[in-house]
Amino acid sequence: MDAPFLKVGDIVEVTTERLAYGGDAVARHNGLAVFIPFAAPAERLRVRITERKKNFARGVIHQILDPSPSRRDAPCGYFGDCGGCQLQHLTYTAQLEAKAAFVRDAIERIARLDWPHEIRIRHAAEFGYRGRAQIKLDRKSGSVGFKRATSNAVCDVVSCPILVPELDEALSSLRSAFVANAKGHITLERSGIDLAAGDSSVSFDPVVESLPHGSLKRSVHGAVYNFNASTFFQTNPGLLDELIDEAVGSESGDLAIDLYAGVGLFTIQLARSFTRVIGVEGNRDAADFASENIAANGLPNIALINEAVEAWMKSFVESKAPGPDLIVLDPPRTGAAEAVNHIVAANPSRIVYISCDPSTLARDLRAMVASGYELTKLTAIDMFPQTYHVETVASLVRR
Repeated sequence: MDAPFLKVGDIVEVTTERLAYGGDAVARHNGLAVFIPFAAPAERLRVRITERKKNFARGVIHQILDPSPSRRDAPCGYFGDCGGCQLQHLTYTAQLEAKAAFVRDAIERIARLDWPHEIRIRHAAEFGYRGRAQIKLDRKSGSVGFKRATSNAVCDVVSCPILVPELDEALSSLRSAFVANAKGHITLERSGIDLAAGDSSVSFDPVVESLPHGSLKRSVHGAVYNFNASTFFQTNPGLLDELIDEAVGSESGDLAIDLYAGVGLFTIQLARSFTRVIGVEGNRDAADFASENIAANGLPNIALINEAVEAWMKSFVESKAPGPDLIVLDPPRTGAAEAVNHIVAANPSRIVYISCDPSTLARDLRAMVASGYELTKLTAIDMFPQTYHVETVASLVRR
């Protein structure tokens, strides 16, 4: 069957090549790219076409003819229905290889940079790692769980193997509270509950009667951090030391600026080796926690600014202040496009960029390299096993 005549409903035989960012395997049918969820690299399949566009198609597995060596039985019975994970059908080694490839592909294709070195990927436990989650509630059905893989409906989940044990127990407590309140007559302003775990307790937000609510503490790399369930804090506590090592490492000097500082994860670590540190965070709640954490760790050499990063960087550049030794940035998934020009104009000697999306990282690195910086180090960290997400730490120096 020629690709120009391929249509929805057709069943075709293909051999997959690799995983694409997003978790789908990529195959080709007469030159046309076909994206297939829950497929593995290097396996022969019969695929039913579910979507046809001009330059690509999407399909679902109709039959596995020759399974990939990297395919395994998914450990979780909800896999494929629950939308929380995309890669449980792959061995963990295959997942790590795929994620390093996601980073390399983005750097080469989007940033247009030649990176001849191996991309090291740091990792820890592949299950029982997630220290925060948002649980979805469906009052009509009484379901408690996560969004389904193919819709916004709620997949009812009794136990989740990627949650840390104390959060998995908290999920059970939430389910009991939900059922006890007449299957969903919990008063909520939204249809979800944020859960997070600290060193010795868990917290729910918003308030649910009989369930714990409030601040949490976590000790990381010799510092104490306070946060709550609805304020961003890195998801995988088992890799926080490694993340800090990669981002801060042996950096030192006079002035470091930490952009998108959150509750101060990197700000506080930088204050140990820099004379002065400026942390900039636009979210009021996160900035309040950052101020609390700075005080709790006894670090008077930090100035915490509660202002949008783009606006503050613009004013910093306009002040004609001397360039900092280091700028660290950990922006949201959308990246730092609006701040990049101000960052390079500030003329830092070094930049460390922490990203949870290889595509937006690569876009911003391209602009930084074009402005006179050289990419010197690139490390992936698997903060999100069983999903397609990957954290990347990129280091640059001024040429």
